[in-house]
Amino acid sequence: MSPNIGHRTAYGLAMLSAAMWGSPPVVARAVSADVPPLTLSFLRWSVALIVLLPFVWKRLPRQADSVRESWRALVMLGLFMTAGSTLSVTSVYFTTATNAVLVNASQPALTAMVAWAIGAERLSLRQGIGIGLAFVGIVAMISRADLAVLLAFEINVGDLIMLLAVVAWACYAVQLHASKHLPDSDIVLFLIAVTGTVVLLPLAVIEAFVGASFELSAEVASAVAYLAIFPTILAIYFWSQSVRALGANRTAIFINLIPVFGVVFASVFLGERLFGYHLVGAALVFSGILLGMRRQEPRATR
Repeated sequence: MSPNIGHRTAYGLAMLSAAMWGSPPVVARAVSADVPPLTLSFLRWSVALIVLLPFVWKRLPRQADSVRESWRALVMLGLFMTAGSTLSVTSVYFTTATNAVLVNASQPALTAMVAWAIGAERLSLRQGIGIGLAFVGIVAMISRADLAVLLAFEINVGDLIMLLAVVAWACYAVQLHASKHLPDSDIVLFLIAVTGTVVLLPLAVIEAFVGASFELSAEVASAVAYLAIFPTILAIYFWSQSVRALGANRTAIFINLIPVFGVVFASVFLGERLFGYHLVGAALVFSGILLGMRRQEPRATR
């Protein structure tokens, strides 16, 4: 697909990417009784590696210098992405897919906070207020807007695991923005898949030895194929095309659709319900994101 695509096509691809990124918690929740989380994550990345290999192996030698020059950044990118995807899959074994995708809505605000914490970017007052609102929204969702739950610290461990996944993705975004001289994006994705496969293989073996049940059914095989191809390979490719056609700022707004699609999928396919604390928390998170995204720029640059 040419990067010189029309704006309508680019908007459609960005929305399609958001829809695919909203689906992994729902898919993982659907097969959670048949396959343990580390095994599911290992299968996802190993299948993605196999699918990507024919498309990149001829160009890998030509980009060897770029890989050597940026190998530290590539390792960090692989570890952050592997951690984020694995933790997000693991979270739905302990919480609902609805909770997981709504906690994921805090990703833009947490990315700004991580960038500020490591000194990569400065935070304006408006962005700080936005991060604070998003944090309050997360607390409202994971505590079910019940002060007694918060004081007793009876918070669902799955919600906390999902929050750690979002932090890992935030670190990935900051690392990607700061990295220089990276190879082509499909080569980077392939190397991330290599990292995920290598890291998760021993963890999946340990999971099997401790007695985690695994049944390779048609449903599990379909879930693995879907996770490897759609939210892992196609969503990233479509997103890259949209960014090249529209620019990063105009495309970034579609990230906010990820939890919307996720909630719809959880309701339709899993029959999960939305409660008032979900709506209150999501409203606070989105309000924080909108505050964080708005910038005061000189009129001539708009």
